[in-house]
Amino acid sequence: MEFETWNYKGREVKSRWISSKDYKKFKPITQVYGICFTKDKKVLIVKDLDGWKLPGGTPEKNEIPEETLKREVYEEASVVIGKSLMIGCQDVEMDGKVFYQLRFIAIIDKVETLKPDISTDRLMKRKFIDKGEFNDFIKWGKIGKEMFKEACKMVKTLK
Repeated sequence: MEFETWNYKGREVKSRWISSKDYKKFKPITQVYGICFTKDKKVLIVKDLDGWKLPGGTPEKNEIPEETLKREVYEEASVVIGKSLMIGCQDVEMDGKVFYQLRFIAIIDKVETLKPDISTDRLMKRKFIDKGEFNDFIKWGKIGKEMFKEACKMVKTLK
């Protein structure tokens, strides 16, 4: 996929989607986000101060991406995920630096009562949406559409 140029808080960003199941070749990793599906194929999204997004965040020291995903999904949405699989990443160029934002798919095992995020002490909102609503809530341009298309194809392999 070609690079897409967009603006983040007044800064120019170039990014592109790379399909991959192996995160070891991508360094540095600055984000791990998940497209988390219920057993009936609804998609979990969360709302923070910037609007609706996928659950996820920044890896902590010595944490592997799967651990980051499980921790962040639980902290933000009070949701326990089971099986997960990396589907790709965004190759991002900003301020003269290159970094990678990993994207996973995951199956939701358990939905608990929503609690405040322990890292921010804010209570986020969560919603489970139909696949057809994804691009109405997550405004990530061509990259987001390509990522979600890949996620819908690959989730069939997670049983």
